[in-house]
Amino acid sequence: MVCGYMKGKVIPMKKFASLCLIAAMMVSMSSCASEGSTSGSSSSSSAASETESTASSGSGDTIELTYWYAWTDKIQENNENLVAQFNETVGAEKGIHVTAEYQGTYDDVHQKLQAAYVAGDTPDITVMEIGSVGTFARNGVLQPLDEYFERDNIDTSDFFEGLMINCEVDGSYYGLPYLRSTPILYMNTTLLEQAGLDTAGPANWDELADYCRTVKEKTGVYGLSMYSYVWTFEAFLMEQGTSVLNEDETACNIDSDECRYVMQFFQDLINEGVVRCVAGEDSSKVDTDYINQNTAMWMTSTANLTSVLSVADENGFEVNTCYIPAGETYGVPTGGCNLIMPSSLTDEHKDAAWEFIKWMTATDQSAYASAYTGYVPNSKSAAATETITSLWETTPQFKVALDQLELYGQGRPKTTAYAQIEDELVAMMDACWVNGADVNSTVAETAATINELLADAN
Repeated sequence: MVCGYMKGKVIPMKKFASLCLIAAMMVSMSSCASEGSTSGSSSSSSAASETESTASSGSGDTIELTYWYAWTDKIQENNENLVAQFNETVGAEKGIHVTAEYQGTYDDVHQKLQAAYVAGDTPDITVMEIGSVGTFARNGVLQPLDEYFERDNIDTSDFFEGLMINCEVDGSYYGLPYLRSTPILYMNTTLLEQAGLDTAGPANWDELADYCRTVKEKTGVYGLSMYSYVWTFEAFLMEQGTSVLNEDETACNIDSDECRYVMQFFQDLINEGVVRCVAGEDSSKVDTDYINQNTAMWMTSTANLTSVLSVADENGFEVNTCYIPAGETYGVPTGGCNLIMPSSLTDEHKDAAWEFIKWMTATDQSAYASAYTGYVPNSKSAAATETITSLWETTPQFKVALDQLELYGQGRPKTTAYAQIEDELVAMMDACWVNGADVNSTVAETAATINELLADAN
């Protein structure tokens, strides 16, 4: 299964900067050697020439662009379909042709982009998981889009506010929301009915615990199947009125009563045998649980909705969705990806790449992508289209994620240390929820490590 958010690891900022410096030195040395040669040929190894070669147009007046995307299944089909539509319409009109290239997970995309940037051979457009935008922007890899917004009068207020938070870094915009999501609670309502429970789902954590116990007692399967997942952990802290990091991202909020409550709440249910938690690296086991009806509830991205409904139909059970149950309040992080362009492109290719980004994130295309995959519409205008309103009438499960986003959606951390911090959070959850470690000491140790990482990053 695919996810609206999967951790996209990137090289830590200091190491990445060092790689870029080494690459720049190699280019400089190559240029000096070329200037001293007597071959009479122009320097093909200079930075400018490499960039021109990388961004060269195809035959005639057509500008050839490369677009990198992540994930297969319905998401892959959506990407390929939209690219074909662009090439047949706006692309044909403006002399732009886009080739879509599948690159794997977000993690794969980010690692390949780092390598391509250092080598001077980047794609023209790529998806980027929102939690990594800050790192790439601050390393100079991404092109700011403010001038394009101003030139084409982009109405940023049309995009849902919660989705724009991770498009902006240090006062500039570096992308537009494309396939965006929130985690939601999925429920096998066939099992809930067997247990005599309301198929609308649990509204809060107390009800969640009651649902889990009742499902186990009445049906013998787990009430909830989960894994050590940073995205849902962020939601759990938001629902307790806090967050992983403080507002300026200089320290963590992990060493707190709120975090200990979250960790202890789920550890107790796991120890009771009514909730199953697997390690972060074993996330696919949750898919196996719900497909085999070994669990009544699970939490994952709305991006999986189309696939989940198909699997449920094939396996003879019904599915409903609801908000992540509330703690002290409701709260949910956004996820998924933005569309960005690298800063190393020629001006001609930047202009062409912008045309593609602008078109892909526009009203009709956003509505198409949302209906095809389950990701939320990225804008108010997209949500108002007949494509989406009719979808909500026939399949109301699609509307849950957007309602949750509008009311309670928040951004994700932007610090360049967050990829490493995520590793520490997963290790903490694995220790407590999979291996039964003491919550108090594990939380304290994790907080100390995270604060060290933040100190190094700042």
